Amino acid sequence: MNSTPPTSPVTETSDGVFPSIDNNSKDFAYRQPQKHKSTSAYSHLVSPVEEPINKFSEIFQTNYAIKKSTSTSETHLKNDLNVLFSTPRFYSPENLASMFHLSNTAPPLEFLNEFLMGILLAPEMDFLSNPGYALPSNKLVGQGSYSYVYPISSSASSESNKSLGFVLKFAKTQHKSKVILQEALTLAYLQYVCPSTNDSHIIPFYGLTYINKSHFRRLRSNECVPGLILPKCEMSLYNFNAMVSHKLSLIGKRKIWWKLLKQMFGALRTLKTNYIIHGDIKTANILLTETPTLGEDHCDDFDFYLADFTSAFHVNQSPTDLNTTVEYCAPELIDNSSDHIPTFETDLYAVGLCLLSFISQHEPYNELQALVSHGSSPGIGSSSIQQSQWLINVLLKKDPINLNMLRSDLFQDWKLELTILSKVLVERLSLEELLSILENNYI
Repeated sequence: MNSTPPTSPVTETSDGVFPSIDNNSKDFAYRQPQKHKSTSAYSHLVSPVEEPINKFSEIFQTNYAIKKSTSTSETHLKNDLNVLFSTPRFYSPENLASMFHLSNTAPPLEFLNEFLMGILLAPEMDFLSNPGYALPSNKLVGQGSYSYVYPISSSASSESNKSLGFVLKFAKTQHKSKVILQEALTLAYLQYVCPSTNDSHIIPFYGLTYINKSHFRRLRSNECVPGLILPKCEMSLYNFNAMVSHKLSLIGKRKIWWKLLKQMFGALRTLKTNYIIHGDIKTANILLTETPTLGEDHCDDFDFYLADFTSAFHVNQSPTDLNTTVEYCAPELIDNSSDHIPTFETDLYAVGLCLLSFISQHEPYNELQALVSHGSSPGIGSSSIQQSQWLINVLLKKDPINLNMLRSDLFQDWKLELTILSKVLVERLSLEELLSILENNYI
């Protein structure tokens, strides 16, 4: 378990819609598996991409010569996939072949690798073969235990070193490449089975590329690491709660809360339908495409998206370790009565805590911890071990609403919303039951 900062792509974007790639562009045939000239039964399959938006397609009208030979990133990805499958963390070759409904009659690893490279790579945004792409060293967006996030710029843009509408989330070292590859596989799978990720409110995935020391000086001279091409976002829900929420009226905040609930329940429905468990949902991993305007009538200017799938896995492949954030754990993840593996139910519980945090404007249990520490309670000490044990004891009380709503006025102002959250966090209704209640009574 951890409380590490997010590695979600949070930075400025110019409108409330994620950039898409123009499939009809002659200069930018983006992420098309047919490029591999395969004769296999799967060579016709392409990775779904969203409808083109001319505004963003223009920035990729470059004059780079498209290499007909195998790209450098493709070579590294093929090697890394072989290493990944030799010691799978979340996904095995058999599991992936089943997820993508690949035939069992073909040689599994050979065809699987070719298929995966087709849906993962972004050949026309390959940093190793296109020297015009760069990562501005002074514009760190975020970092976590495994990765850095930097905006992508291009010298081929109309303005010198102009930042594109994307960020690159890449492994800190070659030893941490597996985590990035696992996340890429999860996002590629979700986009494959659910092409319109904007509607599902899962962060869109625009492909994978590799970088080396020439792109990022902290890498070793012999290192080449994978990176995910993701859309830029304005901020996370964590930032919103800390910097924006208090500036909005109660009516405006309530409208945004309902939007957050609907869109995150939509994301959960997409995950559950496709048998993916996120495993680390928290406010830092929910992104906003725009900063909400300070008014009651601007709720439609932005959307929420679920991001950071470094802990995600398919239900058919149990994780080998638990890498989540303690404050957002459901009680069964830390008590002695279960195997401590995240489930659909624990993902739903974490979304409930995010919705609760939106109301309290504090991270789960932080306000209570500050209050108890200020009072010099014998139940909590200064050491990290004592604080962790205190937090676990609080979680096991199974009373998240009362332990986070420390102001009496919140119960009056948010009566309806807290009633719904009680069904999520206390009664522990299923997602299907909650959606039925919402559709019949509130939506």
